[in-house]
Amino acid sequence: MRRLAFLTLMLLTFSQMVVAQSSADACHVYLIDNELAQKAMETYDKATTEQEREKASANGWVRILGEFSPQVGEEELTTRSFNLPGSKSVITASVFYTDEMMPSATGANSMLLGIVIADKPQANALFAPHNAVAEVTYNQYTDTVRVKTTIKIGGRDFLVGLQCQHQTSPAKK
Repeated sequence: MRRLAFLTLMLLTFSQMVVAQSSADACHVYLIDNELAQKAMETYDKATTEQEREKASANGWVRILGEFSPQVGEEELTTRSFNLPGSKSVITASVFYTDEMMPSATGANSMLLGIVIADKPQANALFAPHNAVAEVTYNQYTDTVRVKTTIKIGGRDFLVGLQCQHQTSPAKK
């Protein structure tokens, strides 16, 4: 549980840097080396100073593979593909907005995120085989949405994810 909390904290730190660069919804695809993350967590736990904690946190265990701002609108699909380092595989990430798929107390607008790892780029990660998909009610209260999956590269375990942060204009806040 502590490991998950540490990884989440560090990922949110990185995502805040990504969001600051855009005034629309901001998405990024990331890769976490689980072995390096575990070592960083152990070092972080043993750290006695803030400097040691910062050094453990910046140990290269997470990489942002690409960033994009999806087209926000009714029935809008944005798909981007990124090479998976250390392999011949490609990560395809898709974001889709709609107003009909997820009725809730605050409306029926929703945002779907999909990610898939394959030999070649996919047209749409939301419908590709062996994908991971998340859906969330999309309104002024939507903040951060994430979907993730795991893969082995060269015998090492990695976590691959797509994270998007909803941006609202000052008038909506």
